[in-house]
Amino acid sequence: MADGSLLANKAETVLHAQDYLQILKNRWKEAFLVFFLVFLSCALITKLMTPKYTSTMRFEIKLPRDLINLTVGGDVNPVQEDARGYDYMSTQFELLTSEKNLIAVANKLGLPGEWGISEITAASRIAMATKVEPVMGTNLVDVFVTETDPIVAQSICEAIATCYKEVREEKEKALINEVISKRDEIRREQQDALDTKADVVRQYIRSGKYLQNIWAQSGGNAPLSTAAEEQTFNQLTNARLTLESEISQMTVHVEKLQTLKDNDLLSYVTRTGLLSAESYSSARVRELDESFRKEEETWESKLISGYGEGHPIMKTLAEQHKNTQTQLFAELVGMRDAMQDQLEVKKAELVELEARLRDARNKLREKTLEDQKVMTALQEYREEKARYDKLVNDLVVDSMRLKAPRQIIEVYSTPVAATVPSSPNYKVNLIVGAVAGMILALVVAVIFNYFDTSVKSLEEAERHLQLPVLGVIPQDIGLLMLQDGNNPDAEAYRILRTNVELKKSLYKARTLAVVSANAGEGKTTTLCNLAYVFASAGYSTLMVDADMRRPRLDRYAEVDSEVGLSNYLTSDIELKEVVVKTSTPNLYMLPAGPLPNDPSGVLGSSRMSQLLSEVNKRFDIVLFDSPPVLGVSDASLLVSKVDATLIVLQPSKMPLKALLRMRSIIQNVGGQIMGLVMNNVDISSDSQYQYYTTYYSYYSPDANRKTLAPEEKNAELQPKPLLAQKPEVDNSEDIY
Repeated sequence: MADGSLLANKAETVLHAQDYLQILKNRWKEAFLVFFLVFLSCALITKLMTPKYTSTMRFEIKLPRDLINLTVGGDVNPVQEDARGYDYMSTQFELLTSEKNLIAVANKLGLPGEWGISEITAASRIAMATKVEPVMGTNLVDVFVTETDPIVAQSICEAIATCYKEVREEKEKALINEVISKRDEIRREQQDALDTKADVVRQYIRSGKYLQNIWAQSGGNAPLSTAAEEQTFNQLTNARLTLESEISQMTVHVEKLQTLKDNDLLSYVTRTGLLSAESYSSARVRELDESFRKEEETWESKLISGYGEGHPIMKTLAEQHKNTQTQLFAELVGMRDAMQDQLEVKKAELVELEARLRDARNKLREKTLEDQKVMTALQEYREEKARYDKLVNDLVVDSMRLKAPRQIIEVYSTPVAATVPSSPNYKVNLIVGAVAGMILALVVAVIFNYFDTSVKSLEEAERHLQLPVLGVIPQDIGLLMLQDGNNPDAEAYRILRTNVELKKSLYKARTLAVVSANAGEGKTTTLCNLAYVFASAGYSTLMVDADMRRPRLDRYAEVDSEVGLSNYLTSDIELKEVVVKTSTPNLYMLPAGPLPNDPSGVLGSSRMSQLLSEVNKRFDIVLFDSPPVLGVSDASLLVSKVDATLIVLQPSKMPLKALLRMRSIIQNVGGQIMGLVMNNVDISSDSQYQYYTTYYSYYSPDANRKTLAPEEKNAELQPKPLLAQKPEVDNSEDIY
């Protein structure tokens, strides 16, 4: 497998090299013209160039920094801050050749007067003569100045560095002065704000609620505690909760007591402990309850001792017990009413307590808000004071920076006046011209070929489309059925017929669609001539005009019929009513018929499948003429139904993308592509097709007359099938 892959890669490399050689061979005139013009131009320009001298200087551009230790204040150096950008050093390199710096150079050297031009023009001339090259990974920069006068080149090189230094010093001083001015302006504004904040704090001190020492307080604690107000509020809150709990319990008991009487009432107050609670029951109720229980115990003890219920003592005890019970029940009712009154009193107390609680809450809120205002005012004063102190310190720092010396550049090599010209270099220029000419010539040839995206040869068609070319049709071949049968042009179609016949068994194809990407590629002519050579070989052949938008097959075959394919597909007529015979034996035709409103819908109908089934039974080969694949959807429907498809294309006509799109459309709908037909090929001017031209002389009529005997000639002219031929159909009888 590895050897096979290596051989394939090697073959592909050789193929690509051959492609480039073919490009140069096809476009050698343009390539040579480009090479000659480039080389000649380079030689003339080199000859006419004036000798120039180059002066060089190397120096380091320093980053801005404080040259003294400035620890006062917290602000950064404004010049250093300006230099913190990622592209700061790249910007400085560009400033060396900026218009401002070069104008300063020109004025410093008096070049506008010497050269007799304006300072802007002088700066432009210096810019064209100057080249700045930063040293990779460092802050070093090389400056090259090339001029016709070596002294001028040296002076300009020195002045570029000097003027850059002066301009940058001026800019940095101006920046610091601007910062000082802005900060002093802000300081004055800050002073006013600070005085305003101090006045607010002084007002709280004058109110007498806060002490003078709050100026010295630190941290976030309030200057005066709210403990008293908060304690009162908490006490009232707890008292309300206790009272609400008592009211809730009493409400439950009172509601329950209202529904009970006598023994049930006594049982409830005893069970719930209300009777023993002094807060709910009176001493009289508890006394009667105790007497009631003792009388019950005495009654039971007497019964145990043997007294009967009719004994006088027992009757007296029963009478007394009943009176006690009556009094107790009456007192319980009074107790229930007292509890109801007590509940109302407690509710009134709750209302009063809530009013006191609201008052305490408001006082606590007011005291808290007032303390917060004092702390906020004090905090704002401290912040303003800190900002003010920082601004004062920064002003001192910037004043020190303004007076501090700066190192803008450090020179490592000074420029000198050159004694040998740096340009032109005749030998190098001519070599460069030759190389550039060859490269440009090759590029031009490749560009011309690149922008020509069409398929130009048989090899390109097979390589890009991955489809075999079954036939190559020369230019200017007309309809064979209208010409002499001995026309040598027919041999191209016989080759195509042979290849199609060999492919038929592979694809099990009897119905073929002849398609093209676009109109004008000779699809209909190819179909007519292919059908003609099939019929000439004895095959029962049917041509179907399925292009129901622009049908032309009937005009090519000189057939006149008012009915056709559209009638068959849209009605119930039989096939024999729409198929007509042509003047060529074995050749039949199904015209397009009247143009339908929806050709796609007609071709996609079930009648189309019925048509394919019938023609498969009755003809040896059926060729369908189709509209362009990229134009309408009719062709997609057609190729999805027939057995196989032939694609007709012309060299250098359609872009490769269009052809690939056509192939993709056919394959996506399930069509089988049998192969390609290269039509309208200029085989006489293209060496790639020269081997196709041999049949012209071999099959020319004159050559046949010289080489064949009369009986051989007659035998040669008889149509013969390429493979096993079906019995010939008697043309005098209807095929149906």
